[in-house]
Amino acid sequence: MEITPVIYENSVTSVDSSEDLYEDIKAEHMGSQTIRKNQEQKSSERDQLLTSYNYLLTSYKNLTTGRDHLETSYISVIAEKDNLQKKLSCLEKAAQEGWRYFNSRLYYISTEQKTWNSSRQDCRKRGADLVIINSKEEQEFVDSLSCCKDAAVFIGLSDRETEGVWKWVDGSVLTTGYWENGQPNNGKWISSQDCAVTGPQLGKRWNDKPCKNSYYWICEKNV
Repeated sequence: MEITPVIYENSVTSVDSSEDLYEDIKAEHMGSQTIRKNQEQKSSERDQLLTSYNYLLTSYKNLTTGRDHLETSYISVIAEKDNLQKKLSCLEKAAQEGWRYFNSRLYYISTEQKTWNSSRQDCRKRGADLVIINSKEEQEFVDSLSCCKDAAVFIGLSDRETEGVWKWVDGSVLTTGYWENGQPNNGKWISSQDCAVTGPQLGKRWNDKPCKNSYYWICEKNV
């Protein structure tokens, strides 16, 4: 008796369909991985581009800031140079006019003698005022100017407004003085002495004298 094999077509078809489905899923999965890798690569490239852009932008800003700083510094140097040239020019002119430089100030000692009021008027015409002595060093400098006259010189100090209250020409009250021993004494019974003088014959110290007397004087002004 011959046995005829039975072929189950539906079963074969079912197996083939499962294999196809698996292949489809596998392909879809690999496709998804490829897409994800491509997306990750593109994202990484974009981040690198952004990083490079930010670096270039920061570098540009730093260069711009540096350039602006250099330009500002250059302008400041030029301005300072101009100021120095002007100051040197002023000092040269002042020296020709008889002014002496000390501690950022200019001083002028007169070549003639006048009263205290007339002396101050002369200083004002020169853009200055009678000297105000603020330190021992300045007093010593004033002494070096007055010693060439070997005579008393007016300074910008008086008590004309209130007897005994000595004020400088700028209105400030005297705090530190360099008076000769026994001075000021207002001349006692001789005459009113309301204006201060200094000079080598006084032992390089101050004395009060009548404002109407004629003496040399010293002017002072800014450079």
